[in-house]
Amino acid sequence: MQIFRFIFPFLYVRNWYNGTWEFSRSRAILFLIALIIVISAIITAHVLQAPIVYTASHSY
Repeated sequence: MQIFRFIFPFLYVRNWYNGTWEFSRSRAILFLIALIIVISAIITAHVLQAPIVYTASHSY
């Protein structure tokens, strides 16, 4: 668990009463929401950059 605390120190908050560092559930939820938004944005950008192939099937 120490490596997780080293990589993501912003997910921890100091306890007001005894001064120890505790895992913040609200920060973790906000981090997961931000991560989901970024991943969905990357997937959307990847899909929207796919080429569109037009074929001339009708002559006007």
